[in-house]
Amino acid sequence: MKSPHVQEDAMVFWEEADCTNQQRIRKKVKEIAQVHDILKGQAPGVPEATMGNRVLYIPVFRKLHPITELHGKDLFDVWHQCVLCHITLWKEGVYHRDINPPNLKWYKKDGKLIGVLNHYDLSSLANEPGPRGNERTGAAPFMARDLLTERGQRGEIKHLYRHDLESFIWCFAWISLRYKEGVLRPRGSRPFDEWATLDAVACGNSKLTLQSDMTVPACTHEDDPGWQFIEKCLFVLAQRQSLRSRKGKPTQESELESDMDEFLDSLKLTEGWAKLSNPSPEQ
Repeated sequence: MKSPHVQEDAMVFWEEADCTNQQRIRKKVKEIAQVHDILKGQAPGVPEATMGNRVLYIPVFRKLHPITELHGKDLFDVWHQCVLCHITLWKEGVYHRDINPPNLKWYKKDGKLIGVLNHYDLSSLANEPGPRGNERTGAAPFMARDLLTERGQRGEIKHLYRHDLESFIWCFAWISLRYKEGVLRPRGSRPFDEWATLDAVACGNSKLTLQSDMTVPACTHEDDPGWQFIEKCLFVLAQRQSLRSRKGKPTQESELESDMDEFLDSLKLTEGWAKLSNPSPEQ
């Protein structure tokens, strides 16, 4: 029996029956959620009825809230849960490929905030044939720099796990620096506004400048745990990009699960991660 305090939303929509990719992804995520605790409550809706050549979907979800409402440790906790959900799905063959703040949600259960990786519209499955470039994914402010190059925009760079994890970093920076206690800062006092208007290559160059300069934004303080985490993450990104360039492999066509774990672990080892995951009593 459902708790009377659980809020739910229903979304009704028609989808072409031959759009089987969406159905396969929903089914796959649901199957994975049965065996991985981090994915409990993540399974998307499944078909309820059919009519002609179209399928009627009436998926019922918990009431989800935008991650931009959160700040401090709550923001980090939900963000981290979405990261863990994402890597679990990727290893199981579901590639999300559209990491941005609107797709990161949360709800409360038994007093705990539960992070939800939402919307699989641009996702793909590992066993699908065809290109795996950047031909139809992402929004420039949150995309990995590799994918914001001219080659990346032509779909010539394979979209890998590391690109999505980099997107998570840009999402955290976007939310932490543009919002104050869950409220969007006034125009003129928030960074990155221009990223939403620049073309992809120019946005990538602006991100490179941020990584190179590491200038503390005017809206925050250098001792802010959120900024310290962002700074360390951008430093890790710069190191990894530099290492690939020195090896003559600025891009790659494949990665092992050990590569994925190593990248995520490199973020976990930063001082900024430690401060947000284990805050002092004063914070």
